[in-house]
Order: sequence, then structure tokens, then C-alpha cells
Amino acid sequence: MSLSFTKHYQIKKGVAIGFANIPIDENEIQAFICPFLIEKYKYQPLILEISERMKNFLRELNNSYIKKNDKINGVKFLDHLHEPNEYHLGYSISNKGKAVSSFIANDIFSSLRNNAFAKQGFSITNEAHNVLLLVHGIGQDIMSDIIANVCRDIFAKFTLNECNRLKVPIQIVNIEFYNDKSKLWETAKVELPVFGRKIILVPSQILAGTRAFVNRYNWFVSSNYISKEVMNMDNPPKKMVTQMKNGTKKAIIKEIYKQYKKPKKELVNFVIKYVNSLDEFIEYAKINYPELDLDHLR
Repeated sequence: MSLSFTKHYQIKKGVAIGFANIPIDENEIQAFICPFLIEKYKYQPLILEISERMKNFLRELNNSYIKKNDKINGVKFLDHLHEPNEYHLGYSISNKGKAVSSFIANDIFSSLRNNAFAKQGFSITNEAHNVLLLVHGIGQDIMSDIIANVCRDIFAKFTLNECNRLKVPIQIVNIEFYNDKSKLWETAKVELPVFGRKIILVPSQILAGTRAFVNRYNWFVSSNYISKEVMNMDNPPKKMVTQMKNGTKKAIIKEIYKQYKKPKKELVNFVIKYVNSLDEFIEYAKINYPELDLDHLR
């Protein structure tokens, strides 16, 4: 059985915590820092700081390296991204085969460079949730680890506040993070709990389990846009439309989805064709994709 943070530091079950109760041994919980949830909760100062940091990081990456196709310096810029083991987040031990074991800066650069929006410098890929949804090759685990690296100092500050509140012992350690003021990767001394290695906590409200965002966006477009086009056809395919008892016709979204869904690398076509669909999907996600239920970890 894993040794949890609250168990090791003897935090009673009735005490409120705002973070995921991670295992602090060699195990991880299957959870990811989710940019859609960051977007949802960015009215909170801490989450807004994470959102703005990520936007500035991606803007610098896109404008200074991707748009110019400066691969040499772009890869150097990305080479500070490493697997952030101090968070104890990712795929569980039983699912390690699915996880990204370490960051490959070259692959991340190529993924963005090959995206139609990113390489033309569109601001759409300055948003982490849009990168996760639209950039082929950057999945949920990779995006989570990017956020963890870029915003390490912000999460460290959150961790220190929680440790002070809960009287958890801390030590002075070094961390690396992206400073969006200097536009440089920097190191700093911070105070964090240590159990073999330093520990960083994450607000539970921005953690999600595995989610197929590509499928969900495909379904959203099928339901709200393509279905209307099908219903306006003179002779819509019979399997995509059913007639109700009162004579009205209704679109069969499941069949429309099967026929028109696109792989991740082609979702750009939907964004271009249905100009409001992306913004509407983001708003839909805020309401319909809740944070991960972590009550079982208490």
C-alpha cells in the first residue's frame, strides 16, 4: 500500500485540504494537471497566475522559435522540460507503459511546428487548452508535465502555504521554473517538504483523469454544427435522420459523429470552418468536465 502525504505527516481526516493527497513513495496517482480546468477556475488568483504563466510561455515559444522555425534555439528552450517526479502525478505504476518517460524537446517542437495555427503564429496556440486539443503529438500527460515544469515556483508557493497551515516540516531546496518576466528558465531556493526527494502539491480542482478531448470536441461539433447541416440537406442519409411519431425529423448524432469525426491532426479544419465552435466548446467544457474525484485518497 502506498504511503500518502496526509498519512505520513499525520494530518487528520477531518482537516480540510485543497490539494491531491498524493503518494509520497515511488507510486503516482493517475491524474493530470488539466488546462481546461485551469481555464474554468482562473477567476481564482493562484489559478489565474498559472494560466497567465502558461500563456506567456507558449507565446514566447511560438513567436521566438516556432514561427521562425528556429529549431536549434527552440529545442534548447524546451530542453528544460523534464519529467516532474516531485509531483507524483501521471499514469499509475500499472499503466506506466502508456506514460511519457521523459521529455523529448525535439518532438515537442516538431509537434507545434507542424500545426497549421502554431507555425503561422496564430494566438490560438498561446492557450494551453487549445494546444492540448489541437496539436497532434502533445497529449494529456505531456501537457500536464509542461505545466508542472513551467509553473513549478507557483506550485511550490502553494505547497509552502499548505505546509505552513498544516504544520508540515519543510526544507530549503532548489527548483527550476520559467520566469515569464525575464523570458528565461531560472533556479530559486524555496521551502518544500522532503521525503527522499522534494514534494510539490497541486490544487485538486485543476486535476483530471484521462479524457479523450478530441472525441469530445468531435461530438460537440457533430451535435451543434454538422447535425444542422445534415437536417438542411434535401436528401439526408437515412441512417443519420429519424422521423418521430409526430412527423418531425431528428438528427442521429451517433451516426453523424461516426461519419464526420476527424483525427486530432485534422481538427484544425473544424476550427476554421465552424468559427465559433472552439470558444463554445471551451465554455461547454467548463460546465461539463468536472475535476477529478479524489475523495477515495482521503
